[in-house]
This record gives sequence, structure tokens and C-alpha cells, in this order.
Amino acid sequence: MVLKPVFRSCAVWLSWALIAVVALGLTGTVFALGNSMAVIRFPAGLLLLILTPAHLWLGPRRYALFVGVAAAVALLPLANGYFKPNDPCEGTCLTLYQKNLMSKSWPREPLAQEMIGADAEIVTLQEVSDHNLKFMAALFDHYPFSVICPFRPNQDVAVLTSLPVVEDTAFCLEGAGMAGVMVLHPNHGSIWVISIHLEWPFPFEQFEQMKRVEEKLEALDQPILIGGDFNMVTWGGSVSRLARAAGNTPFGPYRNTHMFGQKFLPLSIDNVLVPEGSTGQLERRPRLASDHMGLLARIALP
Repeated sequence: MVLKPVFRSCAVWLSWALIAVVALGLTGTVFALGNSMAVIRFPAGLLLLILTPAHLWLGPRRYALFVGVAAAVALLPLANGYFKPNDPCEGTCLTLYQKNLMSKSWPREPLAQEMIGADAEIVTLQEVSDHNLKFMAALFDHYPFSVICPFRPNQDVAVLTSLPVVEDTAFCLEGAGMAGVMVLHPNHGSIWVISIHLEWPFPFEQFEQMKRVEEKLEALDQPILIGGDFNMVTWGGSVSRLARAAGNTPFGPYRNTHMFGQKFLPLSIDNVLVPEGSTGQLERRPRLASDHMGLLARIALP
């Protein structure tokens, strides 16, 4: 076939480009650019998988083996995350509702009622604005304790809880999108609860912000529960580093949580991080005029 050499050349160059994306994405705990590349690791891996039989036809066939291995490196760890157990919580369960409210959305009342109806003991919020404080007043009045910390203009972060709190433990990490407090659970004792909102990844400031949050988490006693909008997929370097700093692991299977996420570009950027060994169930909740889905976690701590 006259065009076969052209197709072969295109397939080789595309394969190398995709392999570079996957390789960079694996360096995300060290390099800011690598952290960003993790966002497109899933579609890059799928394209490599498609290119594997193409190389068998186009030749040289050694490329097929190399590209197939690269596809496996990209996709197999993600497959493990997507098929993690998500069984109903057994025993004494703690409930946490994670939500980016979206600062100026309308209407607000249905979302407030949805979250109140979930009856979560802990709520972690991002993009808490004057607009949301006014039109979701029922939600904030429902919880006897809240800590709200300034972040971006009119996009604060917050922790709300119905559990008793340890006096003088509430804190804000100034300018870093982090709010926290220690709560007392009748069966699990004292637990740090953290709400996080990370900036967009490289070329923006997520990586530097993540370092500040990481240092704070390392200074806290465990156990720690974290809910947040990480603006980074679950397998990204910033999520991995913060989970490690807290002695945590992402909770539940990987799921798309943003309105712009697609079947072949999942954006699992809202996450709940829990102590290693925790079990339970993670449920996606409706967007209700936000651009993010909610997450309702029912957690059995170890």
C-alpha cells in the first residue's frame, strides 16, 4: 500500500508523544508538569492500546510490544482504582459529604435541602461565597459548628459538623485553601477533619500550594479525614503526596465528579481521603446547579 509508510510514520510519532505524556504523568509527585500530565493519562493510555494492533499491521512489530507495555503501565493502575470495592459500610460508620458549591450558582435551596437530607456528620465545602451563605442559610444553620476560611475572592473553604469539637483546634491555613478542626466521634475518638481547595495545576500554582498543605498535614496527629476539590485527578501527584502526608488513601472507586468530565476523559477531581485500612461506601450525589457532583462517604475507620 502506497500510504502504508505514511501511516507507519504517523503511528510511530503519535506513539512516542503519548508515551511521553504517560511517562511525565508518572513523575507528578516530583514535577509540576508531570502532575498536570496525569489529567490526560487515561485517554493517552486508551490511544496507546488502540495503536498496539495498528503497529502489528504497520510494522515494525517490536513497536507493538513496546506500545502495548506502555498502555498497560498507563491503564492497569487506573483500572484497579475504578474497580475498588464500594460495599455498604458495616459497623459504626462516620458520614462525610464533600461538595464544591460553585460560588454564584442558582437556585441554592434544593442543594441545601439535599445536603441536609443526607444527614452527614461532617460536611467539607469549597467556593463558599456570600451568595451561598445567604441562599443556603438553612444548611449553615443546620450544623452547630462551622469553620470558614478565606481563599480566593468569595470562594472560601469550610468544615461543618454536628459532632463535638475539641476547643481551640479550628484553624485556617492562610491563602492555601485549607480549613480544619478536630472533632470527637463517640466510637472513634478524636479525628482531624480537613477541607481543601487546590488551585489549577501547572502552569498555575497548585504544586506550590500543595507543598504548604502537605507540611501542615504532616504536622497533625492522625487520624485525618480530608474532603476537597483537588483540581487534580485521584491518581495525580498532588493527591498522592497529600494522602501520604496524612497517612491516608483515596476513598472509594475513581469516579468523574465534574460537569466537563467525559467517558474517555474522566475528571475525578473531588476526592475524600481516609486513613489506611478504612472501608465503606462512596456515593456520587447530584450537581444541583453546581459544576461539581457531591460525594457522600460512609466510612468505617480502622
